[in-house]
Amino acid sequence: MTKTTRRILFYALVAVFILATPPTILYAMGYSFDWGKYALVQTGGIYLKSTPGNAQITINGKNSGTTPGLLSHFLPGAYQVSVSKDGFYSWQKNLEVLPTLVTEARNIFLFPKQIEQELVAKNVTSTIEYYLSSAEERRKESQAQNMASSTAGWLLKNDNLFYVSENNFILYRTDLSGSIKEQISKEALPAQKAYQIISHDGKTFLVLSPKGNLYWLNPETDIFEILGNRIKNVQISSDNKKILYATDNEIWALYLQDILIQPYKKAGDKELITRYAQPISQAIFYPDGEHIAFVVGEQIKIIELDDRDSRNIVDFFQTPNPQIYFDQKNNYLYYFTQNQLFRINLGY
Repeated sequence: MTKTTRRILFYALVAVFILATPPTILYAMGYSFDWGKYALVQTGGIYLKSTPGNAQITINGKNSGTTPGLLSHFLPGAYQVSVSKDGFYSWQKNLEVLPTLVTEARNIFLFPKQIEQELVAKNVTSTIEYYLSSAEERRKESQAQNMASSTAGWLLKNDNLFYVSENNFILYRTDLSGSIKEQISKEALPAQKAYQIISHDGKTFLVLSPKGNLYWLNPETDIFEILGNRIKNVQISSDNKKILYATDNEIWALYLQDILIQPYKKAGDKELITRYAQPISQAIFYPDGEHIAFVVGEQIKIIELDDRDSRNIVDFFQTPNPQIYFDQKNNYLYYFTQNQLFRINLGY
């Protein structure tokens, strides 16, 4: 190689380095060229996590790896995202990518198309929760029922008996020995009998009246505030951050605390989850607290809370007049139909 050739090659490599370095640096800083705008713009990312994992990610029709996955260098805008796995219903949503930010979907749950049902018992005449309780739990429940027989409503939670007094309609707490009496609410509920008390941890309280009026005990004031009427079904999430309640035809969610993962929510946010012309006979939180299982006619359906774009919903399975219950300790979905109790293992 001659001296001149070496010199030309050297300067050529220097030129390539000079030309390639700025785009490389800009790319590493999250910039990309938008050919539609003919301008450099900052890009964003998408993070997807699913149960079960190792599911195929497709973005705008292009295979983009598997879950969990962090995908980067997307120009700002809307993207059609799909997560799929053989044997499961797919998850789809249009997600908005913003400059310098990562758009997340961490609560993707892929439900199986074929489910294995196990018959637990025949000729069951009690509720599912009572049937699954231990002999000791039943003994305590019976004792609490006797102690609270003259109240306007009661709930046994962690050996604490909460009850609405039939005399002044104030919420109180006692124990199974009756040795303590603590006033929980400062003001009385309306004078009605047969209140239903709802609590997950003995700290957050809801009370449902016989007429379907739903009250929440504000922890800052210890005063009951009305949340809605014509309510048939109520539940507090296991993390105490949200409430679901259902009328004959609608399911609503109310957020009690700020939700700091996407999609973000603020305490006090209230949203309609779904609405049906047919009656909704039951609605309960899925164990992850990010989905709701509900019954319409003979169909058990599951819908996500994520309201970005449209909510994903699946027809899980169909059976005559089902009642459903989640056993979160053992990860089972129980359902009761025609005096028979079945369960489905959710640990896939």
